[in-house]
Amino acid sequence: MSIFFGASYVVTVQERPGGDVFEGVRRRIRTGRGRLRTAGADYLAYALIDSVVDGYFPVLESLGERLDELEAECITPESGVLVAQIQGLRRDLLTVRRAVWPTREALIAIQRDESKLVTPETRVFLRDCYDHAVEAIDIIETDRETASSVMEIYLATQNQRLNEVMKVLTVIATLFIPLTFIASIYGMNFEAMPELKSRWGYPGVLGLMALVAGSLIYYFKRRHWW
Repeated sequence: MSIFFGASYVVTVQERPGGDVFEGVRRRIRTGRGRLRTAGADYLAYALIDSVVDGYFPVLESLGERLDELEAECITPESGVLVAQIQGLRRDLLTVRRAVWPTREALIAIQRDESKLVTPETRVFLRDCYDHAVEAIDIIETDRETASSVMEIYLATQNQRLNEVMKVLTVIATLFIPLTFIASIYGMNFEAMPELKSRWGYPGVLGLMALVAGSLIYYFKRRHWW
């Protein structure tokens, strides 16, 4: 949206039809409330700019709620793939920042300009509008930093879960290494192996495997590895 104003006129140009934030200003003009009908064009221009700046806050509040939901979801065990959602939220915050930043710069330029089109009384209101724009930018920067932190928390949580899975698989593989070694020895079927002809050879080997596996499990539990 662009605003052109002079001593007695204000012209606004919008890139998209409808869906603006000027309904409150129109209502004030229709009902005659406030100073819109008695003040000059500069005050009307301020009212329009202030409506634009205030219109950013509901958007930022909605993005903040989405950020809180993602932050709570990223640490739950059943959380899915949230990378795309977090990255999309960061992209939306960047889009809003690109919209608010030029408004802030325009307000700075209007306040610095010594044009007689803006009265000292209106400059006071413009400074208040500038403060709102700065506040919106601060909220955006805070949310962007929080989104980066949420991304780091999510990736750290995923790495922790992966480590837990790898630890379980490693323990299982470690249990089967000696069992496989024992089974491979007695799978060679050499004629000189006395255990092959023993009546208790088969249950003895199974008992040895169970004893080795139990000893490893006890060792892992003792060391709090599992």
